[in-house]
Amino acid sequence: MRKFMTSLTAVATVTLAAVPALGLLQAAHAAEPTATISLVGLNLSNPAHAAEFAARVDVAGEQVCREMVHGNPGGDFTIAGCKVAVRKQVNEQLSKSQRHGLQMASRAVPVSVAAR
Repeated sequence: MRKFMTSLTAVATVTLAAVPALGLLQAAHAAEPTATISLVGLNLSNPAHAAEFAARVDVAGEQVCREMVHGNPGGDFTIAGCKVAVRKQVNEQLSKSQRHGLQMASRAVPVSVAAR
């Protein structure tokens, strides 16, 4: 019985010591750089507006990823991977209709018409 109690006490001590460490990790995660991308005036089903939105995402991604590089001199990630993650996160935050509009805009093929 004494051996069981000693083991239980050791497990409880390790568990309680881990709780503050988790809090520190969450605080560090909350301090990551963020960016806001405006959709004001953009119709994402319009190819020109979709291109403008993509440019805004690229600029914001570049800014966020550069800030992360400065905050993480160890360099345990790549900027290219960071930009992919930014695009994925932006896509997840769009509504279903906005994602559909972007898909439609990406399928659009410019047509040239000559008139006499």
